[in-house]
Amino acid sequence: MGLLTSLRSSISRATSSLFEGDETKRIGIYGPPNAGKCLAPDEEILLADGTYRRIEDMFESVAAADPTDVSDDPDETWLECESGTEIRIPALRSDLSVTAAPVSHVFRQQYDGPLYRIETRLGREVTVSPAHPFVSATENGIENVPAETLEEGDRLALLSSFTPTPETSGEWTTTVPETLATDGGTAVYKSTYHRPKPVHEQPFDARMARFLALTIAEAQHEDGHIAFANESERLREEFRRGVERFGVETTTYEYDGKTPVVRVNSQSLTEYLKAFDCHPAGSHDKRVPESVLTADDETVAEFLRVLYDCEGSVSPPDDERGRYVRFSSASRELVVGVGILLLRFGIVGNIRERTHDGEEYYELEIGRSDQHRMFRRHIGFDHPEKSTRLDGLCEIDSKANVHTLPLMPLLEDARDDLGMTQAEFYGDSKHVARMRRRNRITIDRLESMARRLPDEGVVDIVHDLDDADVTWDEVVEIEEIEHEGYIYDLTVPEHHTFATADGLVVHNTTLANRIARDWTGDAVGPESHVPHETRRARRKENVEIKRNGKSVTIDVVDTPGVTTKVDYKEFLEHDIEKDDAVRRSREATEGVAEAMHWLREDVDGVIYVLDAAEDPFTQVNTMLIGIIESQNLPVLIFANKIDLEDANIQRVANAFPQHETIPLSALEGDNMDEVYDKIAEYFG
Repeated sequence: MGLLTSLRSSISRATSSLFEGDETKRIGIYGPPNAGKCLAPDEEILLADGTYRRIEDMFESVAAADPTDVSDDPDETWLECESGTEIRIPALRSDLSVTAAPVSHVFRQQYDGPLYRIETRLGREVTVSPAHPFVSATENGIENVPAETLEEGDRLALLSSFTPTPETSGEWTTTVPETLATDGGTAVYKSTYHRPKPVHEQPFDARMARFLALTIAEAQHEDGHIAFANESERLREEFRRGVERFGVETTTYEYDGKTPVVRVNSQSLTEYLKAFDCHPAGSHDKRVPESVLTADDETVAEFLRVLYDCEGSVSPPDDERGRYVRFSSASRELVVGVGILLLRFGIVGNIRERTHDGEEYYELEIGRSDQHRMFRRHIGFDHPEKSTRLDGLCEIDSKANVHTLPLMPLLEDARDDLGMTQAEFYGDSKHVARMRRRNRITIDRLESMARRLPDEGVVDIVHDLDDADVTWDEVVEIEEIEHEGYIYDLTVPEHHTFATADGLVVHNTTLANRIARDWTGDAVGPESHVPHETRRARRKENVEIKRNGKSVTIDVVDTPGVTTKVDYKEFLEHDIEKDDAVRRSREATEGVAEAMHWLREDVDGVIYVLDAAEDPFTQVNTMLIGIIESQNLPVLIFANKIDLEDANIQRVANAFPQHETIPLSALEGDNMDEVYDKIAEYFG
């Protein structure tokens, strides 16, 4: 302890004289190895315009513009989303509201090891790397929990409300396929062997959306023909009129004991529908067209009404399976798309996989009376019997799938701070003892509390949850699967969150990358889940920080995780072949030596990052501080990861009593204002 005290004293004395003048300072950031958070290549990411894309395809679209790769690792690629490759996604703010945010970088990493497939009670699925965190409701509040530490029963955040933003969506631009020739408002299929009949071009509007819904829901849709089959004469007539608007004739086929079919034979029509992203597809491959995903709410409501008229059902009040409004399809992608559209109206469905006569299909179930009323208000049915049944469900106070959150310790502390009784705080004292014992409180009760409790800091979480654009789903299965190939990630400055088509995940960043991105919009380099994977020091030059009238221009140096020994066996634990593990351990050892060289020869000051959840009294820390003292380098001590349950800021402060300890969370962005104030003050 005497050594550390004397070191701090000498560093404090040296600080005032070392950083005078306006020259650029090179600041090294030293600390433990980084941890990467990535998704499997097939995961689909929700975009701010209402569409969704595979994360691998997002990466490839950015890569096609040939941007600069800021990574120096052969197994990693870190690309900036430059002009022409802009991507915007719905991100979650700290108050649990959703905003449209830009993606600054896309990341790809070669990976050989385990991934975690997470399945939830509402039928959501996502596959991520072990360290990838989810937004979770815990007894400490809203936290980011890595996949590898999740347990069955944990609550994860899912979008419950989302509308495409005006700047990213708008009127659908109809682009006629190259297979068609256009002339005077008509389009005709280019055929060598016969002369197809042209079709009249049509705008994309609510009427077109209804026709697309009919085609997707009940039609055999193939190249050259569409055959619509439904028992309802009203729906068959609407399909027939829709075809006639294109100037094409239909034929109706009626058979004894079979459903009537309205058929149109027109290659021109099936090609023209591709202009609205409605392509021929089998029952397992159908999906919501992008023209609908990006449409206004009124058009979306018309599309959904027809879709539910065709393939929807409403439970009778005494149904043993529960009281649900259901949509069924053999295509999970179509069900997911319908779920995205329902978010426009604050409706969250449960995705269920079913089997009938040996065939798998999917159902999207809406199971609460308040959600039934939302469906009736915004969408509804044209089908008389289904509409009547929906009215019946809306009158029943059904609260299926009531979510509970493990927030009682936090809420009890808030109640004590406010000096309120149980009845005053919770609305009544009924069931409170059981709620405390089980550590569970329902969302319904929290919403009721938000209407009565004062708008004070201790109960901010109650008000945030009441106004949240997310609901809370329960983990029901965690499966570890082996993966060899690429995994992917996105960088979303400030918010560090993005939504998949099924759920919500969180992107992390190192402190060096956060500093660089906050002040330049760029990154120092990528992250990896493998210890010592950052095997070379990385530098971001000319990062100018201006705070409170002070300015400092620094070069941020992100160093490898410093350790006294890099054993190749650490890499073997991540299913890396021995030869590769030996190579990596050698490179990591060289990287540590390089970091020590930079510390002795090539940096003007040090930001030393300690994990607030770990013991600071280690051989590595003592060694590093000894080198800092011998060079008379000023240092700032940052206690990182204060968002973790085991974080102990005082323990870090006790290790360095002669120097101020600054707490922060590079993941959450907590206390970064003070971090920048101290950097400008200390090094400016």
